[in-house]
Amino acid sequence: METIRMRKNNISVVIPTFNGETLLSMYLPPLIETLKNSPSINEYEIIVVDDASEDNTVGFLTKEYPLVIILKNEKNSGFSKTINKGIFAAKYNLVLLLNNDMVVASDFFEKTVPFFEKEDTFGVFSQIRDTNGEKVIEGNKLPIFKHGKLHYQDDLKSASGYSLYLCGGNTLIDREKIIEIEGFNEVFSPFYFEDFDLSIVAWRKGWKCYYTDQTFCKHCHSITIKKHFTQEYVQHIFLRNKLLFNYLNSGKIDSLRLFMGIFGKMILSFLLPSKSKRTFRKSAQAFFCIYPQAHEKKRERNKEQLISLKKICSDYFNISL
Repeated sequence: METIRMRKNNISVVIPTFNGETLLSMYLPPLIETLKNSPSINEYEIIVVDDASEDNTVGFLTKEYPLVIILKNEKNSGFSKTINKGIFAAKYNLVLLLNNDMVVASDFFEKTVPFFEKEDTFGVFSQIRDTNGEKVIEGNKLPIFKHGKLHYQDDLKSASGYSLYLCGGNTLIDREKIIEIEGFNEVFSPFYFEDFDLSIVAWRKGWKCYYTDQTFCKHCHSITIKKHFTQEYVQHIFLRNKLLFNYLNSGKIDSLRLFMGIFGKMILSFLLPSKSKRTFRKSAQAFFCIYPQAHEKKRERNKEQLISLKKICSDYFNISL
């Protein structure tokens, strides 16, 4: 039987931002209004972590929102390092990880906080809708396997329940648990796959990740990434981090298959060159550059008695490898 604990409704909101003055001016007011009016919240704090912005983000926040806690990176560091700084600075037991272009619904906390009555809850995220709040653009993340590798499918019609991973842009999370696993893995910097990896680690430690369709956030999807990085660079980082994720979350045999596949594609990229193959080769080379760091993280995980992905997918998602 699952243990139940008393609800502690103190919330730290952590918002990473880069050149986000305009977005914050639009989306901080409704966030503060929701926090003030929510019957589920006793106390709250808002922490904005500025990732070396080149605009007037810090000056704007200092002047207009003196109660907002501002943390600053000396140089641009990407999502994982930036949001980790806010998570470790947070003082309350529940932390809302929120993109700077998100707007939470007025009932967001009433629908998400109750999940933490269960002792083993790691986190919960909500349905994500477009800017108008009408079209669902992201839903529950359910596991699928392709060629022996773990993937997910975005189920826009899914009801509330277990989720394979928590979307890093609007997740309410147990601070004590995320601190225990040292936050997001910074090897994934600057962006992509860090929230997927974090959730897998949580599941393997025996904690639960949830999705709810009973509330939502509105999101101008990936506006920061698309605005400040070229499409080629974004694709390069996506492919590199996909390789990292597959390596970190694979066994010995699957890791061997992964390396064989990488070398095969790299050879092919020389024999039959194309733009997509060159991008993959560049991503593979970047993967091998940070392989020692990733390998050390994998060794640390292997020392723990973690639940297998096979058991998680079978027990909670009724999917067999």
